[in-house]
Order: sequence, then C-alpha cells, then structure tokens
Amino acid sequence: MKQVQIVYNAAIELEVLDCLKSHAIQTFTKFPNIYGVGTHSEPHMGSHIWPGQNHMLLIVAPDDTVPTILDCVRKLKKKKQREGIKAFVLPVEEII
Repeated sequence: MKQVQIVYNAAIELEVLDCLKSHAIQTFTKFPNIYGVGTHSEPHMGSHIWPGQNHMLLIVAPDDTVPTILDCVRKLKKKKQREGIKAFVLPVEEII
C-alpha cells in the first residue's frame, strides 16, 4: 500500500477529481484551504498580495493503482503548468 498526497491549486479541483473518478479512484481524504509556496507556480497564501489557495487529497491505494493516480497528476501538470499540482508518494506500513 502507498499513500499519495496530491497538492493542487483550488482552481483546478474539478479537473483533478474528474481525472481520478475516470480511473475509478473514488476514496480520498480532502484537506481544503491550505497555503504554500512552490517552485513552479505563484505562492498561494490566501492574502491580497498572494491570492489563491491549495487543496490536498490524501489517497491510500494498492501499489498497482499508484501509477494510475500519478498519470492523472502528470497530465494535469502538463496541461495546467501555471496553476500548480504536485504528488508525493509514501509507503503505508499499517492501517488500523
């Protein structure tokens, strides 16, 4: 099992969810309204100077499903370069 964290600009949320849904990825935990500064997009700090915000999806999935999730992120990253989207993959040792 792996945990995939997807951090993305709130403006592209529908596209992120549509891509995951089209690949039968339907379970996740969403963290709305998170802020940050990345290397390939403008800061999203929810302020007048740096408007915008990010959301994060946390997905725990079998190892063989992770490439499908990452494919969605890669496609959106290429299509929406200015908005910002990243994925992080971590091992899951145990689920209780």
